[in-house]
Amino acid sequence: MSLHGATWRVHTSSLDDIGLIMDGIEWLSGKEALISIDKDKSIHGAMQNMIEARLDKKKLAMESLERLGIATLEMIYSSDLKARIDEDKNMHLRIDLTSLVQQKIKLSFAKNDGLIVKGIFKIESYPGEDPSDVISQLLINIIKKLKK
Repeated sequence: MSLHGATWRVHTSSLDDIGLIMDGIEWLSGKEALISIDKDKSIHGAMQNMIEARLDKKKLAMESLERLGIATLEMIYSSDLKARIDEDKNMHLRIDLTSLVQQKIKLSFAKNDGLIVKGIFKIESYPGEDPSDVISQLLINIIKKLKK
């Protein structure tokens, strides 16, 4: 029971403190994450940056999920977990960016909740397994591990 990988992504304006945001992303994803910054124009014409941290190894994805902490993992587990999982067996999370730059984790539930960091975790599940059951058990195991 594991994850295939994970991605953290945030869109920022040219006015945002990229260094501070990068520090938060590096803390959340770990030092071995592949972090990239793409500069482009938004649909409204303003310059924006997309910062993405890719965790292509199972171990790195698991460590990043653990970094969310017991309280956040329990909140994810007790919320509507099935609603977080898409048809491609990905679990989606949203983290408040203001909290992240302080190296704190606060889940964001509303779509208009300020700047957010989007997390996508690829669930390792196979034919006959329900991805929500797999991620539920994985969350329980991580929470137990962190409580020791």
